[in-house]
Amino acid sequence: MTSEWRINNRRGWKAETFPYDYFIPDDSRECQYCLTDKQAEILRGIIEPLGWETRWWSATDTAINRDEIQAFRDDLIRRLMMSCCGDEAPDQFRWTEDGVLERSQDGGATWTPAPEFDPRQNSPRFPEPAGTEGASKRCIAATGMVAIIKQQIGDQLTDDMSHYTLGQLIADWVGTMIGTSNPFKALIVIAVNQIFALIISVLRAALTETVYDTLLCIFYCNMANDISFDEARLDQVTTDIGDQIGGIATLFFQQLINLLGVVGLTNLARAGGATSGDCSDCPECPSDWVRIYVSTGGGTETGWDGEWLYASPVHDGSHYTLFVQRTNPADTFDENFCASIEIELLTGTIDVLNSAMRVCGGSGLVPIGIAPFPGTCVCQVAIRNFEDVPFTVRMRAHPCS
Repeated sequence: MTSEWRINNRRGWKAETFPYDYFIPDDSRECQYCLTDKQAEILRGIIEPLGWETRWWSATDTAINRDEIQAFRDDLIRRLMMSCCGDEAPDQFRWTEDGVLERSQDGGATWTPAPEFDPRQNSPRFPEPAGTEGASKRCIAATGMVAIIKQQIGDQLTDDMSHYTLGQLIADWVGTMIGTSNPFKALIVIAVNQIFALIISVLRAALTETVYDTLLCIFYCNMANDISFDEARLDQVTTDIGDQIGGIATLFFQQLINLLGVVGLTNLARAGGATSGDCSDCPECPSDWVRIYVSTGGGTETGWDGEWLYASPVHDGSHYTLFVQRTNPADTFDENFCASIEIELLTGTIDVLNSAMRVCGGSGLVPIGIAPFPGTCVCQVAIRNFEDVPFTVRMRAHPCS
């Protein structure tokens, strides 16, 4: 069975008709040749234009079916990806519902995770930008991330954009951040289809400056001080996009983040998309919290979640006292190593008048007076209960302003 479409070879219209029966499966092996990676890549480049609508002409003036042409091209490329020598079964790859790349070396009988072939996990990382680590450096990096996404993806969307154009745009953009591989192309196709289904004209209207500002704060708050991301930070970025942005813009950004992975998101942050930034309108970020510790012999640390220190006091025979300090107890105590500490009582009571703090650079403890006491820069805090009643607290600290 053939169609009436003919291919344009740039020298005139070829008489050959579109080989529609190419899709009819047969029992022959698809892997009957041996190609080097370079040869296969060259052939894929030659075959790529077969999926372009402009390369086809209808002898009966009927509309060209772009999806069938692309499917024809993609099937040819799929077969080239399965090249092998002799009788060995070719490696096969697939993506799980969770986006994990799996590999089979026995014709699909068994599958095992193959992160070594996933460019989102094993591509080279860009070097950390120069400069002092901290909020300012993260803000500049987050500003650059949003600028690159907006300029290279968001601003390039057009209402009449085709699947192919959108796919090429995203593939080129992702390829700048991480190396691409044949199995990864399938994931790009899936992402493109998801984004295309949003209706580009509606999506463009949803990508407002307010949305981009929110995205900037999400990147800023979830980035490590060395301008990097790990799996936990990437997951939190995805969650925050869903919680804070919503709508079709969420689906668009989440697809892009999924394609980048931890390596790509880190490289995007380190790509130098901006030289300055303003994150003053962003909410307080978890990454701004600093570590505090229970002093040696001054109580018990019962938990640390990256934001809050959970602790209970020590009993000295007559009352309960908890000493918390900014310096790691394993290090030499430094009265100039300080933070602004907040206290939240969980159980029991605190004798505020008898509790005390060591002001940054000071030599002695002074009464707290109130609790919590945000804004006070201290290097140590002593929380007490003189009624011989135990208590538990959680405390968090911020850099001194």
